[in-house]
Amino acid sequence: MDAFASLLGWFNTDRTTLVVAVLALGGIVYAAQSASAARKQAKSAKDQAERAKEQVELGNQQVDLLMRQVRQAEAVEAATQQARRESLQPNVLVDIAPGVNDPGVFVLSISNIGASVARNVRVKALDEMTRSDGLKLHELTVFTEPISAMPPGQTRQFFYDVGFQPFKGNSPLRCRFKVDCDGPFGLVETASYDLDLTPYQGAWAAPTTLHSVVQQIQKAVSSLDSIGQAIRSDHGASRDILVREMVQSTQFEDNATTWRPADEGQRGPLPNATHGEEAP
Repeated sequence: MDAFASLLGWFNTDRTTLVVAVLALGGIVYAAQSASAARKQAKSAKDQAERAKEQVELGNQQVDLLMRQVRQAEAVEAATQQARRESLQPNVLVDIAPGVNDPGVFVLSISNIGASVARNVRVKALDEMTRSDGLKLHELTVFTEPISAMPPGQTRQFFYDVGFQPFKGNSPLRCRFKVDCDGPFGLVETASYDLDLTPYQGAWAAPTTLHSVVQQIQKAVSSLDSIGQAIRSDHGASRDILVREMVQSTQFEDNATTWRPADEGQRGPLPNATHGEEAP
């Protein structure tokens, strides 16, 4: 009790103030250290958060890259499948061009250049096409009724007009067509054709005339006559050679009896015949 009383007696006003000041200073130091540690922890947490954010962004980029690769692979696969399907689908082509056998006329052709049979082919002329002779081409059956089937390589041709008529305004220079058909994978994508004959202007050959046809026939007849004469000449020469060989084969000697009359053998040899000695 005395020691405690002595201790209490030691704390006077000045000493108490000093002790309080020391304790306050210690608290401030501790608080400063705690605040510094807290700031360090906060900075470390912020750095960790930023690194985590960067990792998340990097992961998102990797996911985006993977998704792009997946989409690209799907697009390539779809394109491959589409190309394979298209390679197996029919392809009906409509064209107007100079005729192969007669370049003096324009021929409208409908062809299946695809790899499979085109079924239920529907060719529609989108414009009125009146030929120089007044025929309405757009009213032809091929443009109003479907074609049941067109195998690969099949072509249907129609006389469009004489080569110079479109350029005189007597028949259309431009024509539009739309083609629909069915293939092995169902409905084929609609094909549209916009044909223009203007590039052929001034380049088409002269039309075939009756006079040129007659000349061609005359040339053919002349060629056949030449061949016939050659055959007859060869046949006659061969016949002459054969007769000559037959004659030579039957004339052995001067005393041969092959060419004598039938009754001469019974009358005996001719008076002038010799057999190596004179006749009696």
